[in-house]
Amino acid sequence: MYEAIDTLRTPSDGVIDGGLRRGMVAVAEPTYPNAEHATVNGVFLQALQRVCGPVVFASTAVQHGAVMEADPRAPRIAWDQIPVLPPGGVHLRRIRAQWDAMNALVLRHRSPALVLLSAGPETLFVARALVARHPRLRVYVVMHGNLAEVAGWRSRDPRRRMIDLRSGLAVARHKRIRLVVLDDYIKRAAERLVPGQDFLVWPIPVVAAERAPMLEWHAPDRLGLTFVGTANRGKGFDDYLALYREAGPSYRWSVAGRLGNEFGPGDVGDIPFFTGYSSRDVFLSEVRRADYAVLAFRPAYALTTSASLLDCVTQRKPVIAVANDMLRRLAGDHGPIGYLCPTLEAMQELIATPERLRDEAAYAQFQRGLDSIYHSRGFGQLTVTIQRDLVS
Repeated sequence: MYEAIDTLRTPSDGVIDGGLRRGMVAVAEPTYPNAEHATVNGVFLQALQRVCGPVVFASTAVQHGAVMEADPRAPRIAWDQIPVLPPGGVHLRRIRAQWDAMNALVLRHRSPALVLLSAGPETLFVARALVARHPRLRVYVVMHGNLAEVAGWRSRDPRRRMIDLRSGLAVARHKRIRLVVLDDYIKRAAERLVPGQDFLVWPIPVVAAERAPMLEWHAPDRLGLTFVGTANRGKGFDDYLALYREAGPSYRWSVAGRLGNEFGPGDVGDIPFFTGYSSRDVFLSEVRRADYAVLAFRPAYALTTSASLLDCVTQRKPVIAVANDMLRRLAGDHGPIGYLCPTLEAMQELIATPERLRDEAAYAQFQRGLDSIYHSRGFGQLTVTIQRDLVS
């Protein structure tokens, strides 16, 4: 991805063998046992390694393998295997399991800082317990899209409210706990939702090695539309299916990703999709085959940096999307990046007339906008930011 990280061999019990310096920074993936966020996690590991010196990455074997596979240069990192419960619900058993794993990690490596690459509500309670147990420890918690839960429905059951995200955010207000979001516009939205909470911003960079060649585009006989990433309702896959049922054979349809749990093969007609976690190369080649990426984001994506969108940036694929704050901001800063529609109905009208999407001059302008985003999201920006927040 960027630079290889020195390897330290891991014995079969998952505990790092001798040779680690006391005080190395620990980085953990505490909520995803599988391959989710592997590419983003790999980028953060690279940046933390460059800024902080030696780091140890704590994760499941599957997540570790996905991080390794996501890097074209196959970086090798110090790895500490930890148990991670499957996603689903918030309960005391989940808090206890995560506490056991994170506390043991800090004790093993005497870490002055712990970076948690994702977070459920339980993670915020664990972070507060960690800083109480370890008086010199600083904890950095990366929040992905789950901050949107703060604005949504909340259970009236006091047992659930006691350990939900809003309660976790209140508990995690501590001078040695810092919450991290992935873009400036998310920081602004999050600080409106959680008054008094100060968020850091660590912008996700693009991966230079994955950039598609800069070839001139010519409209094919039948345009290809793809859904990028895991096909679930949160990302609007049911809306993508509605577009498919309406426009049908006018396009080549595909899913550059796997089906989420809400959908089965019978739901998607003849749209090809991945039957499991694909290799990164296969995934990117599927994005590259399409002419446009369809992004049917739900409103909650106002609080999310989309890795799928960054994949479109590196592959130079214009988007067809319902506009939200993220997309409008990017188009305002960098120029048009595709067709941003005010509503799903407007997107349906657009896709109903394929000739409107065959404008090669407009397509070239969209690619220039995507290229501008690419040049603004360099790895150096992330390392400078982490240097300021962790070391200064």
